[in-house]
Amino acid sequence: MIDLIVGAKGSGKTPLMLKEIESEARKENSNIVFIEHGRRLDHVVPHSIRLIDITEYPVKGYSELLAFLAGLSAKDYDITHIYIDSVFKVVGDDDPQHLVSFVKNLSAFAPKVDSNITIAVSCDQSELPAEIQEYMRELN
Repeated sequence: MIDLIVGAKGSGKTPLMLKEIESEARKENSNIVFIEHGRRLDHVVPHSIRLIDITEYPVKGYSELLAFLAGLSAKDYDITHIYIDSVFKVVGDDDPQHLVSFVKNLSAFAPKVDSNITIAVSCDQSELPAEIQEYMRELN
């Protein structure tokens, strides 16, 4: 399952993901990966979560991020959930239209590895391309 948390900068996407992560981490057999750009959340992400600072890896663009996720899943085949905070920062591309093929590729990939993937997207909900709005979740 692919889930896009969409909202303007400062709208609460990251705190929402952190709240979810804490809840998911309590579940038995959870294996969660959280990908961020820079080390901002070291002190708030539970220690049971694999926290990845993407700047430590040579990943640029959506195709390289998809390959990175495939590599993670090949190495650790029982990942239950992947969270990607600030996807535009992670890939170095803030054009919402470029997100379309990435999300479509992820929607084909996620069921094969039996992982849920949640992505924080910093843009106005009206800017999200129509092709991927079905994956959008409203901020509560």
